[in-house]
Amino acid sequence: MIKLGSHIKFKSPNYLIDSIEESIENKANTMMIYLGPPQSTIRANISKYKLEEYKEKYKNIIKPEDIIVHAPYITNLANPEKKNFACEFLIKEIERMNYIGAKYLIIHPGSHTKFTRKDSIKTLIESLKYIFINTKNVEILIETMSGKGTEIGAKFEEIKYIIDKVNNSRLNVCLDTCHIWDYGYDVKNFKKLIKELKKTKIFSLIKVIHVNDSKNPIGSSKDRHENIGKGYIGLEPLKKIVNAQEFKNVIKILETPLVNKKPIYKKEIKLLSV
Repeated sequence: MIKLGSHIKFKSPNYLIDSIEESIENKANTMMIYLGPPQSTIRANISKYKLEEYKEKYKNIIKPEDIIVHAPYITNLANPEKKNFACEFLIKEIERMNYIGAKYLIIHPGSHTKFTRKDSIKTLIESLKYIFINTKNVEILIETMSGKGTEIGAKFEEIKYIIDKVNNSRLNVCLDTCHIWDYGYDVKNFKKLIKELKKTKIFSLIKVIHVNDSKNPIGSSKDRHENIGKGYIGLEPLKKIVNAQEFKNVIKILETPLVNKKPIYKKEIKLLSV
């Protein structure tokens, strides 16, 4: 069975219950949440999550390990000045995930800002090692980036280098179709994409795919998501990725824009599932 879902709100008062029920309404069997605002490290106490009610009603419909968590954007593990805060926050975030039973935490690898790329990659590697020593069970997935600004992690080879240096089986990859397209990888050419993923040895490390169209031409380094079939990638290439045998065990998550201030994930899930 294809595991396909979307980014879903996780908020007061019903947290897991509202998130799961919205996902079920969308005909999804997985979902991705932020445990608080994406641009903030403010977090509600885990006692408010309504975990027991979720277990009683919905655990067999969307399993805990199929609840993906995305780290807030402001954590930069690659910044020597901010790494301590980021590490300690993510350790606590993983503890919150342990409470739910969630398996995958997606992180943006960070930006080197005023530091050298080499020093920031070294800092990222040290940060990830520290987090793994101080946590259990949860796998961290490095998200592929679009290459805008001073971002780390747009090139597959760079991600593989980081993973090799951390040398921990709990570190894997989240592939974002918009991001890799915007960086320059041809998502429309499925065979070429698979070949590139295998050549750079990250193919077997992909645990989650963010399925997004792009508002920009290939190689633009813009990182602007578009609704499925409305952008430069198009419906058929994304449908191919979602349904491909090569990715049959990979969880797929939509992060497409609102339309008239509302998500259209139900419609997009149907488009990709047919």
